[in-house]
This record gives sequence, structure tokens and C-alpha cells, in this order.
Amino acid sequence: MKAYSTRPICRTRGPICRSSRYTGLLYAAVAAMLLPIGGGCAKKDDESAASIESPSGETPPEGTLSANDVAFLKRSGPKIEAFCGDCHAMPRPTSSPEDEWEMEIIQGFDLYRTSGRTDLDVPDEADVRRYFKMQAPKDSGMPVSETLNYPDAALTHTKSGLWRERVRAAGVTNVNWIDLGFESKPGNALVYCDIGTGTVNAYWPNDPEGEIRRLGTVLQPVHTEPCDLNQDGLVDLLVADIGEFTANDSDLGQVLWMERLSDSEAFRTHVLIDGLSRTADARAGDLDGDGDVDVLVAAFGWRNSGRTFILENQGMGDDGVPIFESRDVDPRHGPVHVPLVDFDGDGDLDFISLISQEHERVELFRNDGKGNFESELIYAAPDPAYGSSGIELVDMDGDDDLDVLYTNGDSFDRGPKPFHSVQWLENDGSLPMQRHEICIMPGVLNATAGDFDGDGDVDVVAVALLGAHISKDWVAQGASPIVMLSQQDDGSFTPSRLPGRMHDHLSVVKGDFNGDEKLDFAIGNFFRPAPNEVQSVLKEPELLIWMSK
Repeated sequence: MKAYSTRPICRTRGPICRSSRYTGLLYAAVAAMLLPIGGGCAKKDDESAASIESPSGETPPEGTLSANDVAFLKRSGPKIEAFCGDCHAMPRPTSSPEDEWEMEIIQGFDLYRTSGRTDLDVPDEADVRRYFKMQAPKDSGMPVSETLNYPDAALTHTKSGLWRERVRAAGVTNVNWIDLGFESKPGNALVYCDIGTGTVNAYWPNDPEGEIRRLGTVLQPVHTEPCDLNQDGLVDLLVADIGEFTANDSDLGQVLWMERLSDSEAFRTHVLIDGLSRTADARAGDLDGDGDVDVLVAAFGWRNSGRTFILENQGMGDDGVPIFESRDVDPRHGPVHVPLVDFDGDGDLDFISLISQEHERVELFRNDGKGNFESELIYAAPDPAYGSSGIELVDMDGDDDLDVLYTNGDSFDRGPKPFHSVQWLENDGSLPMQRHEICIMPGVLNATAGDFDGDGDVDVVAVALLGAHISKDWVAQGASPIVMLSQQDDGSFTPSRLPGRMHDHLSVVKGDFNGDEKLDFAIGNFFRPAPNEVQSVLKEPELLIWMSK
């Protein structure tokens, strides 16, 4: 187990982090996805990925290398592997086609030169280039045959779309199923973030009026969670605002508290902390056992920024806004999701973190009850460009413990890969968990699990996001951007396709939308149109909703 530093880290405001100013809409062009690979060069995490899963397909087929090549690998391979695998898992030459390795190697050497490290035995750059290119495939091999022409899903659900007049393309980054406690709109709503407009919105699927209500306008919201920070009994919203989607070390990210007003169904927005680098997730709960509500924050960052930290509640200010003290939990960049859960049943909140970038790990952070955390490995991917993109905590096999539904399909740095997939990490009572691949799905960004076909076991709905030129080609060949994975009696999963326009999806959520005690699901549309395509996507819905009959 590892313990990380807990020093105060609020760089712009000192250890006390709060602002009452309101931040209005600023729409920044989406030039890259949330998860580009390419971090700094720090020392590698303690547990070796190779001890968890051995890279497959690493050795070129017999006869493809000359005697000189084999001699070169024996002579130079150990030095290259020691250098390239020091600060993360050793990259697999087979993870990218030959023509992509040139830029990857240049980037790797640049990162080492700017890291300040001088402790490694640096191989010749030409040798490194030869090592990777001689073992790499000539092309990506995409799309793989397993992703094409699935049969149509046999669901009895009815699909509908949520439309309204727009001047910007929908950019739905997150959909949640939340009971806002409104008297005028009883029951849960689909609460969703849209960076196309910088808004947090609510829609009640079972409401005959069909109202879409704007709850607040911020900067670039990417995640919402219900909370009650002031403990007044009303449902507030905690919003992770990424600030800047483009891959950089910007400081535009924020964590926002949308406080429900006591005399209306409106919200007042407060900035709890700003100056963050690309906030990806924020969760509320009593993390230190003192009875008030703290906030866990995942700042994704990029190369020189990013971390996971706690905002510890220090009590209410005179203006009715909580005052928080910031404390580091994990200094690594790349956290994507940090769901809170009492994993070990000891009465306090732990959390599970998906850490991407070059780390590519799922870890349990176990709480001692006072807000101090030690990490334990759940899963380490075999390659630093594995593309980790999302997790959901769910009992996949019906044995009454929590497993992890895990996707790795980030394609915006190195394109879609044949190892992108939907997986589940089985909790058998010990860590690390046991990995099971459910389905190959290049570009998969998110998935949710539940009994969608009503047969008593857990199924999966998964969604993908790809560049438009790739998506158009793949859809024409029969690839589906939305896949249903039905669990069979033997525990295997059978894929089928759900209708979708393109690979334009970041988020999916489940819930009983119409009150018939059957699971429904909704998917957000995330468009990045070329200038000549803007008008066409303005006619597309913000959400796609499947409701059971």
C-alpha cells in the first residue's frame, strides 16, 4: 500500500480555497479529447504492470526478423526497455503501427529532457527508433472484424430523442439520474452537462410537458453530482468544470456548488475552488468523519499539472458558503473518475480512482476514517497508451460485492486501437481484481451496467467517441457506436447493436425513467462538427433515450 503526501496545495489562494464570484459562459473550441497521453517523466509506480497482466502479441512472428535484428534486440533491448519503462509500464511495440512511432519516440525523449532527471542510462535515439519500428505492425489493423455487423439488439425499449432549438452543436459530456426534489417536477430527472452552451440542464422523461430546464450556466461542465453542502435538506449540485477541453496545463478548471435556494426551484452558483487544471470529477461526502460534507476532486491536468485532492469542510462562512481547506491525496496527473464508496464496510468513505495518462491504473484509496488514504492496486494496464476512459462500480456477477466496469477507448491521442475494450474487474475478495474482457470496442468511452433485458442478470450498454472521418468509414462498414452486451447463463456476454448516427457519445446513464420498474437508459450526444456540418448537427438531439414498453 502507498500513502501520498497531504500537504496544502491551493496555489492561487493559499490553503483556504473559496470564491464567491460568479463565472459566466465562455465557450472554448474542442480541439482534443479529455484524455490525451503524454505526461511527464517521474519514477514509475511501485507495482509493476507486468506483474498483473503480461503484454500479449509482443514478440514478432517467427521469421519476420533477420538474424541481425534478433542480435540487435538481444544487445540493445535491455537498455532500451530499462529507459522507456522506467517512469511507466514499458510501451508495447505492437500498440501502434510503424509510422506512428517516429513522433512517439521524439515526444518521449523531449519529456525526459525537460523532466530534470539525469539518473537514467539514455540509449541512442536511433536504436530506440529501430527497436519499436522493427517490431510494430505495418498498419493499425483497424477496424477489427469483431467490431463489425453485430445483430440488432432484441430490446423492447422505444428510442426517442430530446430536441430543442440550438445555435451551437450539442456537447453533452455527462448525464446523471438525480431526484432534485422539485415540487413542480416530482421524481428523478436526467441532469446533464453541455459544454456546447456551458449549461447544466434537467429533463424529466416521464413529464408530459417535456420541459428542458436550464439549472445553471457555467464554463465547461463535465460532471454533476447531487449533494447537500450546507445540510439544509435541499438537493444541491456539485459541478466539475473542466475549464479547457484542449490538452494543456491551463488553470481554468473549477469546482462549483449550485446551491438550491430555499424559496424557489432555482440555484445560486458558488465557486468553491478555481485555478485548477482541467477538473474531471468532483464527489461530495464526509471524508474525515467530522459530520460535515467534504469534496473529493480529480484535476486531470496534463504534463505539469493534475492531482487528486480533498476540500475539507471548515464550517460555514458568514455568507453561508462553506469554507474549505485543500489537502493533496494523490499527486499524479490523469485522474478521470473518483467515485466514493465504503469499499471495506468499515463505516467510512473510501474511493476508487481511474488514473489515465501514462499511469493507466485503477486503484482503491482506503480511508482510515479521518480522511487519510492509502492506495492499493486494483488493476494496472499493460501499456502506457492503453486509453483508460471510464469506470462504474457495480456487482457484475451477483455475488453481493462491488466489481468495476472499466472501459479503455480513448482514441484522441493515438487513434482507435484493436485492444480498446469493455472489461470488468472481478472482486474475488482480494486485490488486485481479476480482469475479464467483455467486448473489443475501439473508441469506447463509457459504459453502464444493469438488467436491461429483464432476465435477472447484469447486462452492459457501452458508447463510443471517434473522429468524424473514422466514424463515417466504420459506420459504413457496419460498426456500431452503441453496443448492448447481454449476459448469458454461463457469464459470457453477447454483443448486439443499437441504432446510432455516428460515434458521438461520451456518457450513458441508466434508471427507471417511466416508473414501470424496468431499467431504461439515456445517452448524450457530443458533436465536434466541421464548419460545413454545423447546420446538420444542430438538428440532432441532445440526448437519446431508450424507455421500456
